[in-house]
Amino acid sequence: MNSITRRDFLKVSSALTAGALANSIFRPLEQDNLRPNVIVFLCDTLSAKHMSLYGYPRETTPQLRRFAERATVYHNHYSGGNFTTPGTASLLTGMNAWTHRAFNQGGLIKDDLVQNNMYSLQGSDYYRFFFSQNPWAARLVSQAYKDIDEMLPVTAYSLSGNKLLSDKVGSDRYLASVALEEFLFSLNAAVMGSSLLGYLYKNYVVDIFLKTQEHPWYPRGVPQAEGYHTYINEDIYRGVYRELSALDLKGEPYFAYIHLYSPHHPYKPGRKYFKLFEDDGYSPPAKPEHPYGRKLSEADIAEKRLLYDQQIAHADAEFGLLMDKLEADGVLDNSYVIVTSDHGELFERGFYGHGGLLMYEGDLNIPLLISTPGQSTRQDVYTPTGNIDVLPTLLSILDKEIPDVLDGQILPGFGGVVDDQRSLFSLFASQNPAYQPLQKAVHAMHKGIYKLIAYFGYPGYDGVYELYNLEEDPEELHDLSSIDATIFARLKEEMLASLADANRPFE
Repeated sequence: MNSITRRDFLKVSSALTAGALANSIFRPLEQDNLRPNVIVFLCDTLSAKHMSLYGYPRETTPQLRRFAERATVYHNHYSGGNFTTPGTASLLTGMNAWTHRAFNQGGLIKDDLVQNNMYSLQGSDYYRFFFSQNPWAARLVSQAYKDIDEMLPVTAYSLSGNKLLSDKVGSDRYLASVALEEFLFSLNAAVMGSSLLGYLYKNYVVDIFLKTQEHPWYPRGVPQAEGYHTYINEDIYRGVYRELSALDLKGEPYFAYIHLYSPHHPYKPGRKYFKLFEDDGYSPPAKPEHPYGRKLSEADIAEKRLLYDQQIAHADAEFGLLMDKLEADGVLDNSYVIVTSDHGELFERGFYGHGGLLMYEGDLNIPLLISTPGQSTRQDVYTPTGNIDVLPTLLSILDKEIPDVLDGQILPGFGGVVDDQRSLFSLFASQNPAYQPLQKAVHAMHKGIYKLIAYFGYPGYDGVYELYNLEEDPEELHDLSSIDATIFARLKEEMLASLADANRPFE
């Protein structure tokens, strides 16, 4: 990892121009017959705070670190939310969660904004491919099904086979997933629309799940995605290689968004990895229990952290094998490759996981690596960026118009301006109605070296703020909200003004 600190970079970044960064890594499209492919790999629940690429003590990502030597690496990159729906929707639309409104569990992008997505805005110049193991991500992308040329079912290359009802209804899956698997035959809810058919369908899916649990490569059982299907990473990555090879044979440029489930919970690393890091003595600093944590012991959290790190190492190894195959086939010579996540994972304060009220760095700080066709050197970007910036950057690369409604900006290194005082927003509001003002929510705002967290609408915690200096206190141990009054007042005022603007159309 480069030894420059966040503060060092922010001090000098204002002296840089976007052109200075862009000259060495930005390659504009020149002729139609030379248009490169674009491949987006998203590893669900991959926290930058647990990647050795970004300085984590455990060697979890040696293959991604090797890939980084031919990529632009963003060190302070943030998701728009702390679970799949808002994080993925922000990536797809280039909008903050309070703009696209997909912030409930399994929620959807606001109807009049759906057309502002990765698939629709790029037009038909590319063959557009989509595969997600995560059904919530598939639901979001399926809102743009008319602009997608090929969509694999979420169970593709799984051990369970294509047994879900929504896999049988064609490309318009988001309505089917809501009507069938979220209501009529719900797999995740205790109460379903049809008690008899729902019971039969749930038992049918559970029976398939149980029959596929044993596998010689997975001593703790095989991974599963949202309880819908089981899979092994080796098959998934081989399947992705097969699909990309088939796309390459078409002889036309393609855009592929691939949303992989690992290292998402439940953590089930393979046999080669389930002993990794066991005796390394790693112990992060203890942190006070959060009132909205799960009251787990440090031993419980340490056990879950270890399994998570092992599963990251497993996914990283498979990614390295995939990149080696694509390089050998010459695919990387004519492809942009984007590697990122939808959100991270947290192991602290009596809590592990994501999607709760805790909005700390483990959940929000995610990886972003972008390799351009034929790139052979590494570039590091330390200025804060958000996953809302990926879409406008992609549109810029493809020489497409960037709609004014997008909240994101073109990334530094690809023609964007370095802005070390830009404000980035993340939102948790799963219990707030999507089309009402945000009154029950947790907000996080990153600005320079500071981060402000605000809680609204929760009993006993309404109007509570936390302020951290991430340069001096990266573990978020020292709340400055009652200490640094000037900074706190300024950031609070900005956050409340931004929230008021976001709420105004819904009041």
